[in-house]
Amino acid sequence: MADKRRRGDRLEKKIYQSTLRILEQDGYDRTTFAKIARESKTSRTVLYRRWDSVFELIHDAIIAKESIQTVENLDIDTGSLREDLITLGNYFQQYGSQLNDEFIRASVREFSNGSLLARRLMSQVRQSNLASMKKIVAQAMASKELNQVPSEQVQLLLFELLRYHGILVNDRVEPDVNSIVDEIVLPAFHNFNVSKKD
Repeated sequence: MADKRRRGDRLEKKIYQSTLRILEQDGYDRTTFAKIARESKTSRTVLYRRWDSVFELIHDAIIAKESIQTVENLDIDTGSLREDLITLGNYFQQYGSQLNDEFIRASVREFSNGSLLARRLMSQVRQSNLASMKKIVAQAMASKELNQVPSEQVQLLLFELLRYHGILVNDRVEPDVNSIVDEIVLPAFHNFNVSKKD
């Protein structure tokens, strides 16, 4: 039984490696179960039995590849709201850059086509982003840098700006996180608090 499990683990690893290699070389549109099965030396039946779509397989392959800490579980506490936001933004940018560009584009396409998996992923990403920001906001409230909890829209602003740049601008020049925090995100945090006090 243990030997069978090891063989299964080896095959899964090979499938994941083949999937990501084909995705990177050929792009999302030309990544197929047939190609993945051929390169990983298995059958399409094995793939269809486990994954409903190529997109789902790609997602699982990327998740298996990522060994870094998720944004949600980061423990950021620099003692300053500004520095916390910059630290979070830099980490998010680094994490995002490790994701395959083709997968990001595929996710956007699948989401616009009504894919339930893509919608579920987007919802999970939103909740993860809010969870990481919740800790930073709580620290800023405790230190009196904020007197109100900003709206979810304000809390998600940093992530959405970086995501927009990564998906739509995608010019290989990373955005300046410090400027984004200083010129857009931090003013939005403080403006929300001022408007709520008045």
